[in-house]
Amino acid sequence: MTDDEIIHQLNQEIYKQATMYNEKYKDSMLVATVYLSVATKILRSVMDEENYRMFMDRISEGHVLPFKKTN
Repeated sequence: MTDDEIIHQLNQEIYKQATMYNEKYKDSMLVATVYLSVATKILRSVMDEENYRMFMDRISEGHVLPFKKTN
């Protein structure tokens, strides 16, 4: 499996899990905050200070498209 395939698979699995938590807790902001917290802890554990700061700055300046809502 290539890195792109792994990323795609993980993205699908984590999105399904997040959707389940959104439905269970009825608070998308809470769920997103928890995922963001976990993600930043993982990144902080594997990146040096300079690269972590550059990464976080880039994310905060980037344009992120919202998920398409499914009803």
